[in-house]
Amino acid sequence: MKSANKMLFTAITIALSGIYGCSGGDETFIDIDAPTFGGGSGGSGGISLTCPEWAAARPQIDGQDVCQLPATILVDRTLTSDIIWFMESRVTVGNGNKEMSLVEGTLETGDAVVTPTLTIEPGTDVIGKTNEFASLVITRGAKIMANGTAEDPIVFSSDDPDDTGAGEWGGIILQGYAPINLCTAAEQGNVACNVVSEGESEFAGGYTPGDGSGEMTYVIINEGGYRFAEGNEINGLSLVAVGSDTVLDYIQINGNADDGIEFYGGTVNAKHLVLTGNQDDSLDWDEGWTGNIQYLLSIQDELATGSSIEADTRGTSDFASLPTIANATFIGDGTFPSIFRFKDETGGFLLNVIADVKDGNTSVEYCVDVEDDGVTEENINDGELVFNNVIVNCPTEFGVKPGVITNAGEDDLLSLANTTVIEADPDLDGNYQPQNVAADGVAIAVPTFNGNFPVSTADDAFLDDTDYIGAVDPGEDPNTLWYVGWTLPGTL
Repeated sequence: MKSANKMLFTAITIALSGIYGCSGGDETFIDIDAPTFGGGSGGSGGISLTCPEWAAARPQIDGQDVCQLPATILVDRTLTSDIIWFMESRVTVGNGNKEMSLVEGTLETGDAVVTPTLTIEPGTDVIGKTNEFASLVITRGAKIMANGTAEDPIVFSSDDPDDTGAGEWGGIILQGYAPINLCTAAEQGNVACNVVSEGESEFAGGYTPGDGSGEMTYVIINEGGYRFAEGNEINGLSLVAVGSDTVLDYIQINGNADDGIEFYGGTVNAKHLVLTGNQDDSLDWDEGWTGNIQYLLSIQDELATGSSIEADTRGTSDFASLPTIANATFIGDGTFPSIFRFKDETGGFLLNVIADVKDGNTSVEYCVDVEDDGVTEENINDGELVFNNVIVNCPTEFGVKPGVITNAGEDDLLSLANTTVIEADPDLDGNYQPQNVAADGVAIAVPTFNGNFPVSTADDAFLDDTDYIGAVDPGEDPNTLWYVGWTLPGTL
């Protein structure tokens, strides 16, 4: 609904107190008259008739049943695509967000962690009540199996009748048993790992890197970002101590009032991410995240107050954030002066990445800002923060904020070790394919890279071999680019 996956529901306008309908704003597919429905007043609506016994019936939308999810799901459930699923407030799957004992899988109370799976069919729409903390939390031990398709993505949005309006509902939170640096290795076996989770969703964390929280493929998360208070907001997708057995692939996060996606520790990997129109940071990591991302297209909102990447370690110094970002294109916009912001002892490995400023933006001055609150020359020279074939195109020389590296002999990142930065205009076309020849014929050789940088977390089994810089292959047919056909119309 409200996207390409529900062609039937484009151009719908609904005015019903308490719940709203859907509108894709995508009149290129099909034009439908405004629906009539519900409450015994005739038309094709009325109270929904096909809701399962565990979900509450709501008024239909244009003849399609709407069923309200319960606040807690403790057994396996399936959300079918013939029903619009409504979240009035938080929906929590499992009980693993309660305090854990020393034994993962057993709560402090002695009760067992339940392990339900929430399955969501391709083409399903899940809507959250506008201006309420309508959010989905998958707790430790539980799983989400949300596998859409390019033809029928799964869409999470608010219940209002259009596709725009950041901060209208909450977002999605996955919690796992993977390491997070608020729980140190020395504590394993002696101290239970219970880290306060994002969005006031209780606890997450553990000591199992290969933990799995399920699968999300061809999923769109739109219009989210509930704010509890200043500085306490929820992201479109929050990943708290999520493990590497989790699958995240072909995901768009659009129009979120806070960050698009944030990694809080964990080892989870992701591919094919589209981050558009988010109003704070597009990609954020902290608390010891060590996963990998490949194929990421990020376009900042013109009103964004954050950066394309905000990166730190925070938590403890037991282990740093050391993720790998490969084949990504970041287009900076908004009011924040830098595209990449590295701080708080973070590391990171950027391989075959583009940083560019959106045409007409006058606020973004720097591609790279390495703040002197923990990221030092030593961090960089020790191979913990590495740029490998990174094209930067910003107003300042080299695109780097001057004077930000503690005790650096020179004032810019390029004078330090372990950087292969190309100062050039990538010359992105309308499909985000770089036309500059410097972006083509540049291979990623992960084994060689890992050999040069022993602390690298680049996963050769996960990362594809490519020979170009940026999110999309400059030589590919624009009609077959990986983001085409399933993302929200008008967002790219």
